[in-house]
Amino acid sequence: MSVVEVIDDLIALQRLADREDDTASRQTLQLVGRHVAERERGAKVADAAVLLGLSAPTVRSWVGAGVLSAVPDARPLRVEVASLALVKQLVDELRSYGDDRHLLAEVARVLRDRAVLTGDDVISAIE
Repeated sequence: MSVVEVIDDLIALQRLADREDDTASRQTLQLVGRHVAERERGAKVADAAVLLGLSAPTVRSWVGAGVLSAVPDARPLRVEVASLALVKQLVDELRSYGDDRHLLAEVARVLRDRAVLTGDDVISAIE
């Protein structure tokens, strides 16, 4: 199975989880996604670049900026597939709006906002 197929499967699992009303089912789908991602050794920078429609130096820059996660101790650099799937989903969504001149900043903003919204303090305040 290619890394592209794995990324597509992870995105499909996340979309199913996002639509699931039952908490246990949603968590199961997310757990399966994590297991699928953990089986992969990561994506080569060149593969990640093709998948995201970016250049290899841009992918390395995004890893350096913390937008994409690197596989620890991998030489040469490899991108974690869970991170790649999340960022691909965001990039595709942002590109659908037509302007990708500020793509890095927008992806970083969305990731930051999601992290804030999933924090325990925010969830307990909402409940």
